Formats: sequence, structure tokens, C-alpha cells
Amino acid sequence: MSFAEIFTVVVPVFLLILVGYGTGRRALFDAGGARALRELTMQLALPAALLLSIWQTPRHVLIEQLPLVGLLAFGFLAVYAVLLGVLRLAARRPLRRAALFALACVQPQYAFMGTSILGGLFGTAQAAVPIAVAGIIVNVVLDPVVLILLGMPGHPERRTVTAGAADPARRPVLATVGGRAPEAAVRPAPAGSGAPDPRPSVLRTVGHALREPFCWGPVLGLVLSIAGVGVPEIADATLSLLAGAASATALLYVGVSVARIGRPALSPAVWAVSLTSVVVLPLLVYGTGLLLASEAVAAQAALILAFPVSPVPLMFAARHGSAEDVRTIGSAVVVSLLLSFVTLPLLIELVG
Repeated sequence: MSFAEIFTVVVPVFLLILVGYGTGRRALFDAGGARALRELTMQLALPAALLLSIWQTPRHVLIEQLPLVGLLAFGFLAVYAVLLGVLRLAARRPLRRAALFALACVQPQYAFMGTSILGGLFGTAQAAVPIAVAGIIVNVVLDPVVLILLGMPGHPERRTVTAGAADPARRPVLATVGGRAPEAAVRPAPAGSGAPDPRPSVLRTVGHALREPFCWGPVLGLVLSIAGVGVPEIADATLSLLAGAASATALLYVGVSVARIGRPALSPAVWAVSLTSVVVLPLLVYGTGLLLASEAVAAQAALILAFPVSPVPLMFAARHGSAEDVRTIGSAVVVSLLLSFVTLPLLIELVG
């Protein structure tokens, strides 16, 4: 694939994000409109796209994806554990801040941007498999683990948001990208309540994630494919119509979300998180994949992890972190998105 062909795939994605950004700046989508875009994408359109694509994938193709599962687990979970240890032990960061910043480094916007870019590169059916695998790993394992770390005792009291800072009680910071966090874990306590943050339990957090269509939709498609159940014509037509809305609404939502963050700070921490997300992590996973798996698996895993920082860590920071954490991670979401306009085409060219 030539560089011109790569830009043909990438540029329309960023143009649609820019359209979403413009509508957000002009307040055509308020907080309720942004939530509507998110819910349409994460509750209906994207689950329908993943369910149909995986259901239509032959059984033997799904079985061949086991190396991809292992490589994505390495990129999300093993690298997160290493970063958490480095930030906690070497950099001497508090556990809560270390957990948030490590998550920002490893959790990308693979769900919203991946359906368009990976679909253009590999085809919709092939792109659905790594997106679904990433969604299960992140929503069922990674995010619940982070919520447990954030709910551990021994932290300072929850911050009071100052004027001008992102106030989660006044407006939802952002919706999740690549999964939806448990409502109880991210809803701010009433102002002045003084009640401690509820400690999320493992089973409740995982159970909530499994109830989301973004998780059980791909799992249902996997079960039907392995069982050899064909896709009825009516189901195919219905799911195809719903899936057609996934890419457009997802990209518009990313743009609206970035518009609500505001002007980013350019601190060393922001650059460190952004560059780790869109450069260091995908290259690390790609190199590991070349050593342990095949070039095709390495390319798919690297591209899943090459997207900008997900807003999920920002939402967690608004609930559990400090005002500084919110500013840093919110700025990393914006900066990594701008960087990815250059780094994504270069990485696509690198992995062929």
C-alpha cells in the first residue's frame, strides 16, 4: 500500500473528527447530545457491527486469532503492570496517580477510530476481530483492575474541583471510548457530602462490563460462529443497517469530546503520556509480535494500540484524581490525537 493510499484511508477519518470538533465548538451538541452520540455508538451501532462481522467470520479464522489475543494481552496488561511499577517505585508517584497515568499510556481509542481505519486497511470483517478482542481485554480485565486500585484505602480525600477546572458534577467529562465504565465507579458524590468514594468490587465491576452490548455482542457473535450457525438474511440486513452508523457517529463523538476538553497543556507529563501511547507502545508491541508471532498479527496488534489516548482515563481522573491529573490526561487526549495524524500513517507504512 502506497503512502497516498494510506492517506486516503486516514485523512477522511480526521476530517470527520474535525467536523465533530467544529460542532462541539459551536455548541451544536451539548452534554446531552454528546451522550446521545456515545450511546448510539457504544450501545447499538458498534456492537451490531462487531456481532455481525464476527458471526460471519469462519470458525477456523477465529481459532487462528489466538496469537493476537496473547499479543494484545501483553500490550494492555503486561505493559500496564510495568508502567505502574515504574511510576510507583522508580518515580515515587502515589498509587492513584500511577494507576491513572499508566492507564492513559496503554488504553487507546481503538473502538471509535479503529472501525474506520482498520476497516479501510484490512476489511470490515477482519478489523472486527482485533477490536472485539481488545474490547474484552480492556473492559473485563484492565479497567476493572484499575478501578480496584483507585478504590484502595490510604489515599487522600477526593479533590474539590476549583473554578475553571473540569467539573464532573457540572458536566460529564467524557464518555468512554473502547468500553463503558461502571456508573457507580464514575458518578461524583453529591457536593459537600463528605462521603468516601465507594470501593468497587471485582465481581460487580466485571459484571457491569459484561452486561454492556460492546462486550456481549462480540461474545455472542463468537459463540454463533464457532457453533456454525449461519446468519439469517433478515438478521444480516437489520444488523448491517445499524452497523452503518458506527463509524460516522463514533468519529463525530471523538471530535465533540475533544472540543469539550479545551486548550491542552504542554507539560513534560503530557508529552510523555502522548508519545508513549502513539509511538512507544505500538512499536514495542510490533517488535514483540515479530519475535513471537507473525508479521500480520504484529501489525494488527500494533495498530490497535497506536490510536490516541482514550478518554476513559480522563473520566476516571475526574472521579478519583486531582485537578492536575484531569488537566494532564485531558491534554494528553488532545495532543495524542494531533500526533496520531502523523504517527498513524507512518506506522501503517512501517507495518506494511
